[in-house]
Amino acid sequence: MASAAAESRRSTSKSLLRLRMYLLMLLGDVIAISAGFLIAGQIHVLHHGNGQWMDQLIMLLPLYVATALLIRAYSPAIVHERWTSMGRGINALALATSTIMLVAFFLKASDGWSRATFFAGVMMSGFFLMVVRYAFVRHSSALVGGEPYEIVVVCDGVPAPSMPSANCTIVMESSDVFDPSRLSPAIYDRFAEVIQYADRVIVQCPPERRQVWALTLKGANVQGEVIAPEMSELSPIGIARHNGVPTLIVSRGPLGLKDRIIKRLFDITVAGTVLFLLAPLLVLVALAIYLQDRGPVFFVQTRVGRSNRLFHILKFRSMHVASSDAKGTLSASRNDNRVTPFGRFIRATSIDEMPQLINVLKGDMSIVGPRPHALGSRAENLLFWHIDERYWHRHAIKPGLTGLAQVRGYRGATERKADLVNRLQSDLEYLHNWTLWRDVVILIRTVSVVLHQNAY
Repeated sequence: MASAAAESRRSTSKSLLRLRMYLLMLLGDVIAISAGFLIAGQIHVLHHGNGQWMDQLIMLLPLYVATALLIRAYSPAIVHERWTSMGRGINALALATSTIMLVAFFLKASDGWSRATFFAGVMMSGFFLMVVRYAFVRHSSALVGGEPYEIVVVCDGVPAPSMPSANCTIVMESSDVFDPSRLSPAIYDRFAEVIQYADRVIVQCPPERRQVWALTLKGANVQGEVIAPEMSELSPIGIARHNGVPTLIVSRGPLGLKDRIIKRLFDITVAGTVLFLLAPLLVLVALAIYLQDRGPVFFVQTRVGRSNRLFHILKFRSMHVASSDAKGTLSASRNDNRVTPFGRFIRATSIDEMPQLINVLKGDMSIVGPRPHALGSRAENLLFWHIDERYWHRHAIKPGLTGLAQVRGYRGATERKADLVNRLQSDLEYLHNWTLWRDVVILIRTVSVVLHQNAY
């Protein structure tokens, strides 16, 4: 009886920890959004009087909570994943904000609202939301009072991992604990007792014992997994079926439909705004290039885009017409005599890249993403795809005007293989951890690297 009571208390404790985790995350989000609108509202009151910020907040909060629940912004998957947690919070805020803007537009319900207050409130709410979620992920165990989720790793005939995580229990399988090949109710009852509090059971065993473990886990009422190291070369991301036969999913677009819509709206907004604001400057630059040698204003080059499809990228021409390298076989060097005097200036200030905003509006490129490379780009006299077989993976997303590699300082000529590998590693990291907030951060950081020592 005492044992049963202890087990009941442990199960209840785990459930309470999970409930506490969800409520604390929700409370943190509500406080962050409320703080953003409160500060924006008070600033507006000081200068212009009431901007109905409270009405805006009351309308936004329920939509945010509903959207966050819908996109699983409160789930086990994000408890220890900083970028995932922050990204889902920002996505929920963006979707809720878009919904309010659409409703207010069609119903004309925004009379008396201060649009400046609403915009400022959303921006500050987003900032506070990121801070709160970042802090929660870093200190979740302390805030919740323990680990609400538990993983049990069964090591059957293989050594146990030397560094298990805090919420991981290691079970060294033996005939005294559980032998799945000895079929009897007592044996299965013993195994059920071992995993009774687990949310996930991972079995590491020799290949010949995987089938019996798979059969055992199917009846265990838990997420059961069997490690298959030989699959690591294929890097599968899931399982599907074709004509009743299991298949390994080895690729999938990194962004779902919702994320693609959000990213596209961000691209159009930023590209359209910047083109409008910089139009006079761009006209002057184009005129200067033409007057310099009466040659074409734009340099058009074929590059690799999303899904490995080729597209024509636009740049302001910075080289002499006769010296332009359409294939990009030779990267520009610091004292490259192919570059015109004015071209040297626009390359050093990255103004030569500005026409790519047109590529963004056309849909060939994105504001943030892996930089597109010329077809003939080389490092140590090797084409990029001959240096690292993962090179083609970076094209699962649209190329960008700027990217994670660029803000980390990986710019300029690729003289060594490491120059390409460093950029590729950053591109793949961006691809697998995309969030709208990360795009915003990269765009802000780009301002600090526009004037870069390797921009020539």
